Amino acid sequence: MSARRERSLVRWGRHPVVHFALLGAALLAGRDLWLAADGPVPAPQARGRSFEQRAPIVVDAGRLERMRADFEGRWGRPPTAQQLRALVHQEVEEEMLWREARALALDFGDGSVRRRLLEKARAVSRDPRRDPDELLREAYDLGLDDDVVLRRLLAGKMRLLLQQESAGGAIEEAEIAAYRERHRERFEQPGRVTLTHVFLDRARRGQAAESEARALLASLSSSSPPPPASVSDPFPLGQRLIAYTDAQLAGRFSKPFAEQVLALEPGRWSEPLASPYGLHLVRVEERLPPRLAPLDSLRATIRLALAKERAAENLAAGLARLRLLYDVRIEGLEGAVAASENPARHPGLGLPAAAEAERAPLGDAARTTQVQPDRPAEPLS
Repeated sequence: MSARRERSLVRWGRHPVVHFALLGAALLAGRDLWLAADGPVPAPQARGRSFEQRAPIVVDAGRLERMRADFEGRWGRPPTAQQLRALVHQEVEEEMLWREARALALDFGDGSVRRRLLEKARAVSRDPRRDPDELLREAYDLGLDDDVVLRRLLAGKMRLLLQQESAGGAIEEAEIAAYRERHRERFEQPGRVTLTHVFLDRARRGQAAESEARALLASLSSSSPPPPASVSDPFPLGQRLIAYTDAQLAGRFSKPFAEQVLALEPGRWSEPLASPYGLHLVRVEERLPPRLAPLDSLRATIRLALAKERAAENLAAGLARLRLLYDVRIEGLEGAVAASENPARHPGLGLPAAAEAERAPLGDAARTTQVQPDRPAEPLS
């Protein structure tokens, strides 16, 4: 090899681009080795399960009892059968997400995780003033990273990671228009009515209000009607009400009054209509039907809603893929559910009867079930 060629190779070997390319190749090779060892996540349509890739998730009777006790301590009564199943599903999902987050090292470099572990390490260390990195290593060695706070934090990070998968490209204009059409009830602007009315105050006119109203109606309907304001008693909102919605009319005057106004034929004076204020002779000038809000005014709102839909779909697909990797074993669930439905058969658990709760099988769900005592929990499948 000539000296000139050797110098050229040395110069290229020092170039940052070469270093970057070699580093990228090393990372790709490491990724391939990790995937080969751990196994790829199966596609959603896969039917087979490969439990060798992950340790099973086991919810034993003791863990079930702790979940039941935690629920009772928080809400003041034991969970129903359906709520107990939802609690189990939530526990399994959180465990699965936490394990996957740790496998992907999502705790690495996380400031909240570091602060939590250092706080715990300083509490148990003989020398809490040691170097923070040493304390951090000790915390991991002692298993201090396995606690409720960090589990929830890492499960949340894993959930966000799954939501961001397969973004599906930019949101198209056709998607925005289709979303508005699917949710017309959300984006439909209410109908509006503009009217003129002549008000007769019962407090001023007394028992003569009805007869005087009919006399005024005849005068207003004649070929030479007087100006409405000249024959009306004073009214706080004036004689002309512009672009009122059904709800505004009902709120100002009463629901029966609004319903009668909406039934009037435009351009003609009505019979006397009663409201809490008195009597009204009403002429509808214009009625605008309900209509969809302009797309320009909704574009940002719909983009956000579509992004949330995509995130929910991504999360559901990701959870379904991950669920295929785990053998989930629930010990004693049917007995606990039976006790919830019939406490006489299992007096030791002390759960109330819940015959109205559905017997839903434990299965894959697209989102974490939030279990509350005032409404039935969502089915687990």
